[in-house]
Amino acid sequence: MTGNSSQEDLPAKATTRRSWLAPLRDDVHLSYTDLPVLACCTVSGLCDSVAFNATGTFASMQTGNTIFLALGAARLPANQPLLWLRALVSIAAFWAGCFVFSKMRHFHPHRKATLALSFVLQACFIFIAAALAQTAAVPSFGMNRLPTTLSDAEGAIRSEREDNGLSLIPVALLAFQFGGQIVMSRVLGVNEVPTNVLTSLYCDLLSDPLLVAPLSKNPKRNRRIASIVLLVAGGIAGGWIQRTSAGMSAALWLAGAIKFALGVVWVFWRSKPLPTEKSPNPAGVV
Repeated sequence: MTGNSSQEDLPAKATTRRSWLAPLRDDVHLSYTDLPVLACCTVSGLCDSVAFNATGTFASMQTGNTIFLALGAARLPANQPLLWLRALVSIAAFWAGCFVFSKMRHFHPHRKATLALSFVLQACFIFIAAALAQTAAVPSFGMNRLPTTLSDAEGAIRSEREDNGLSLIPVALLAFQFGGQIVMSRVLGVNEVPTNVLTSLYCDLLSDPLLVAPLSKNPKRNRRIASIVLLVAGGIAGGWIQRTSAGMSAALWLAGAIKFALGVVWVFWRSKPLPTEKSPNPAGVV
């Protein structure tokens, strides 16, 4: 009796041990999934404010980098002969991020575990870039304040020359994870908020026939406006943080913390209801 009882209790105990992981295999309910995507716009503003201030290139908005790359063919701008190289590295890393993170489509893309893993990985790339800035391992990312005097400006130019290509590392790290960010916006179906670009967003917003409709009548318009506001707010916050003694690293730590928090949020997100099972047909009616 005792032996049989222990064997009967074993599956129940095993089930109890696995139960806390079971929700991670659930797909998220798609209601309000636009909110984490919108929060990513703030991350874009924070990181791009640092990347542009440190290297003159973008980590998120690749349209500008494409123009910088094109100008490099004519050896312009004359005072930044390697700007094209930094732009190329950012574009290539962004492409790689899009390619790698897009493969998560094959592993239940709406599953809580998949979304959480994606966002946590993105946060880790930002954290590595922040650590490089914090330790001043990359001189151009280690500046604490904007240059205010001629001597400060000359020092900033000198530190850029001393980078010896090291500035390409944080640029690549940030651009790679931004590739994953825009992929996740597509996976969640929030195409009107790409998180990385504003040009098409401006066009879609201003050409919307329901531009002045009530809030409840045009959610896509609401998301576009929120996206613009949050990206600009992130850029402003990043700029002011860089003017303090905290420096560029603080803006990157904040961006990484936001992205990591979003990864945790997916773990506790509301699950998508399971499809209802069809009731048996005892009467055998066809």
